[in-house]
Amino acid sequence: MHSDGYYFGTTLAKRIDYFAFPRTGSHFLWTSLTGMLDLVFFPNQFVDNPEARQRNDELNPLATYAMKLREDGVPFQPVYIDAAPNGVHGTPRLGDHPLLLLIRDPHPTIYSWYHTSVDRWGAKVDDVPAWIAEAYRGYARFYDDALALHRANPARVHLVRFEELKASATVLAGVAAFIGVRPKLSPEFVFEWTRFERMTRPGQRTFYRTGDSVTWKADTQWRDWLRAAAPGDFSRFGYPEST
Repeated sequence: MHSDGYYFGTTLAKRIDYFAFPRTGSHFLWTSLTGMLDLVFFPNQFVDNPEARQRNDELNPLATYAMKLREDGVPFQPVYIDAAPNGVHGTPRLGDHPLLLLIRDPHPTIYSWYHTSVDRWGAKVDDVPAWIAEAYRGYARFYDDALALHRANPARVHLVRFEELKASATVLAGVAAFIGVRPKLSPEFVFEWTRFERMTRPGQRTFYRTGDSVTWKADTQWRDWLRAAAPGDFSRFGYPEST
């Protein structure tokens, strides 16, 4: 560590701050970024703990191997992305560094968060509609703040939508351009290897669940709970209502 920044050897790492609400696809994005960027980290509890290692066990080892490759002639360009600049999932704020935001449709986001909490972490939820309503309120607060930053600082705040990230390699190219580095692997190569069905191991998974935006719609119990929670209109974030 240097007083003026984070040096990796003699090279100053580009610093980016990152904000995303729980279960919006951060780990999917970060798997992609390991193929695009020379990511460097401070030793910390977020990247070296049993939970992080268990998440990696749900990934296809061929995909994780592919993300470690490098095209000939691409220089080493260290990038430090701080995923907790205001605490884990803390209120988005713009500091001294450019900011990367990830957003996802709130409906599969909250559905995934609930099932990961219950199925993976053993959470006990006595009043599911109340839990859903509070989760949606938290989502709204988070992205009202996040998108206000984006509107006010379009040159310094880059927005990625999970749905677009899964649909096109141009999103990854846009992230690299925003950071200002040459990708170590082409966005098209990374995109192909990180298609959700390809990057995950087959079988039951508790963290990388389905990666889609439709599973919640087929769950009749969830839809009953959702109607009882009445989370309201989220069209201001570019997503449809919950009904």
